[in-house]
Amino acid sequence: MNIYITAAVKELKEKLNAYLSLLSYRYANLCVKAELGALLPVTVMAERDYNLEDVAKVATPDDFRFEIYPNVPDHLQAIIAAILEVHPEFKMELVREDYGNHNQHIVYTMPEVDKDRRKLLNDTAKVFYEECKAEIDAACAVYMTELPELEGRLSVEDFTEVTRVLKRTREETLQTCDELYQKKLGEIDEAHQHYLTDHADDDQGHAGFDVTSSMKLFDE
Repeated sequence: MNIYITAAVKELKEKLNAYLSLLSYRYANLCVKAELGALLPVTVMAERDYNLEDVAKVATPDDFRFEIYPNVPDHLQAIIAAILEVHPEFKMELVREDYGNHNQHIVYTMPEVDKDRRKLLNDTAKVFYEECKAEIDAACAVYMTELPELEGRLSVEDFTEVTRVLKRTREETLQTCDELYQKKLGEIDEAHQHYLTDHADDDQGHAGFDVTSSMKLFDE
């Protein structure tokens, strides 16, 4: 295939992969399970701005909890404030160690997925999915509309190949987008079933803290 066309196809694939990465990032921050990607946006303001991994160690003892161990005890409150800013829906607990100089670590538990939160998560996941699909289609359309201009400048073999590659690239990217969406819906449904099991017939939602109005959504 023509070297310039190859470069253009590579550029398109990079754009499409960026849209998929953004969707994955958004879904990681649409928290159902304790995914490390949910902590990537956290900026800890201490002596200067730090990434969370620069000032603390993070563990995931199970699918629904983070354990945060500050490297320096003085950074504890700054870490709490930073995570609260990004994920106010997390349930926080301070745990004092049995050893050391008043060391404490933080345990964050993902909020339960009651019927209201399930609706919020499903609706938001759909919005992110549709936005990703629209970006994919828009990016591919730019390249596809240029195909007629290339027909007379390329060999028949090259034109056929670039057409095939562009269509396949679009289809494969949309398929991955669909898979990410379905996976997130599955996680949401699984967490909701877990909630129903724990609460039997009581699905009245959280008392005192409305996670549906306090979740921060990520645009970039």
